[in-house]
Amino acid sequence: MPSQPVSIGDGLLRAGLEMTFPVVLVCGMFSSASTWAFNAAVDLIRLTSPCHVAFAAALDADTRLPPPPAGTVLVLKTHGWGDPAAFLARTPGVRCIVTVRDPRDAVVSLMQRFGYGFDRAVAYADHGAAGIVGVALRPDSLLLRYESGFVDRITTISTIASHLGLTPRDEQIETLFRKLQPDAVQAAIAQAERLERFPKGLPPGETADPQTQWHPGHIGDRRIGKYAQLLDRNRQSAIATRLARYMEHFGYAA
Repeated sequence: MPSQPVSIGDGLLRAGLEMTFPVVLVCGMFSSASTWAFNAAVDLIRLTSPCHVAFAAALDADTRLPPPPAGTVLVLKTHGWGDPAAFLARTPGVRCIVTVRDPRDAVVSLMQRFGYGFDRAVAYADHGAAGIVGVALRPDSLLLRYESGFVDRITTISTIASHLGLTPRDEQIETLFRKLQPDAVQAAIAQAERLERFPKGLPPGETADPQTQWHPGHIGDRRIGKYAQLLDRNRQSAIATRLARYMEHFGYAA
């Protein structure tokens, strides 16, 4: 994962509703479709406002963001590392979107898509679990649960838009939803590879297109509950023990 956020200033100003807050934070468990939600938020915002994007490897009380130009929205993506709740307490005007998934499936997905060993995948999931809970505890956070199939429902685009105070037209929602379908995402990843937008010298799970945060091999099999067939009881229990607070908070039975 990058050690510093990477910002891009390629938003396009359009006439229409302006955002009333300067920062959107998308915080999610690995493999929980946080990148899907991030891109949905970015594309929605760019219908009306210039937008910068960044990946934050970690957020805490000492994190300072450069002030965006007037009328510009910054969309941050993070996986909960550090103490994002402390960052939020010191950073006014942030609208939060939280994506969650059963961490046992998240671990399996990291192992399948990026070739992580079990211990490394568990460590990644565990490292951000408390931070994700902290962001979700904010009463104004939008919670998206992977198991609900939110990525397959066009109404999720409308839900995110409403959370951001936006009112896109139906045809705009349909266009954005099509852009986030698996085949379209695979095509976007292939284009990013052709254009050499992935940082060199890093394994697939550690490199991402700075504009979209899609990784090579990002799209997995999307199966829910696959851990039951692919992890033995000891490994399932190890995850449940390390991520007990996360699992309890979000209602994942051990």
